[in-house]
Amino acid sequence: IALLLMILTSSITAAPLSVSVEERELLGITVEGVSSQNQAGTGSLTMRVVFAPDGEWAIKTPLPGILSRSFVQEGDRVEVGESLLIVRSPAFVDLQRDYLKSRAEARLAEATWARDRKLNEAGSISERRWQEARYQYDLARAEYAGNKGQLLLAGYGQTDLDQLNGDAEISPELIVRAPANAIVLERSAMLGDQLHGDEMLVRLGAPDQLVLEAILSRSAAAHLREGARLRLNDGDTGAVIVFISSVVDPLSQTVSVRAIPDQPDSLSPGQLSTWNVLSSEPVLMVPAAAVVKLDGKDVVYREVPGGFEPRQVEVRSTTGGSWIVLEGLGEQDRLVVSGTAVLKGMSMGLGGGED
Repeated sequence: IALLLMILTSSITAAPLSVSVEERELLGITVEGVSSQNQAGTGSLTMRVVFAPDGEWAIKTPLPGILSRSFVQEGDRVEVGESLLIVRSPAFVDLQRDYLKSRAEARLAEATWARDRKLNEAGSISERRWQEARYQYDLARAEYAGNKGQLLLAGYGQTDLDQLNGDAEISPELIVRAPANAIVLERSAMLGDQLHGDEMLVRLGAPDQLVLEAILSRSAAAHLREGARLRLNDGDTGAVIVFISSVVDPLSQTVSVRAIPDQPDSLSPGQLSTWNVLSSEPVLMVPAAAVVKLDGKDVVYREVPGGFEPRQVEVRSTTGGSWIVLEGLGEQDRLVVSGTAVLKGMSMGLGGGED
């Protein structure tokens, strides 16, 4: 065999390599055809399960005060409106008082406005007095609406407002509630902490708003398209790519890719998983053993009459031991899958000048 290799490699050029049937058997060269597969895995991505951009909340201190009570810890599931924390706040007392005062003044201004409107229609008061009554009414309504808005921003709900309107009982304890059904991802503040109005208390995530994210090189992301389907490796769960960033990180030269899973409830936040990229049309596949590196390029040895032709190809690896062909081959091509090392040596001219 060594003598045969020296004879074969003594005059190798860029032309097809001449190999007879007998020489194939001696060198252990076998060939296989290129296969066409529908919905084949055209690559794989390692993706992390994260929350969608609008599926996370950072609950910060609504008003200065002291954290006096906590009802949740990391990992808890909470429902919308459920109590998370209690903050004792003097500023909250002032806010409730101002709200009740402005509400009473607005009601008085409304009564005065209604009375003066009737008097104005009867011609019993001057136009100036009527305009002043309207001004005071509008001013009182604006003050009342502003104080109501402040309470809502502090975390008050309509039920809380109704109760305050009913009994006018002012409390220093501000209850921080969950804005939606969620998972508690983090609880930052501790009981007794002095809060100044900008600290994060709790971080929440919506379990029904999970997405998949991956950070890929520019070359890897170039083969992906929005709308492409994914399938969980060793699973039936699917996903669809919805976002491929057009901004490249200047340091790592990577881009962000996001996909939406078909069944988010089957995934867990933070989970790492491998997903196969599917093709919507038939794709050409070759065994991984058929591809070799020659001068830094991916090359296969294509069967031609009397031998084999080195053919540069563009391929992408998959998780199934086969490679997807992006460019360079056709469905009728047959490739060397065993004995490629011998042919690579022939292409490089190894052994031609040695004794």
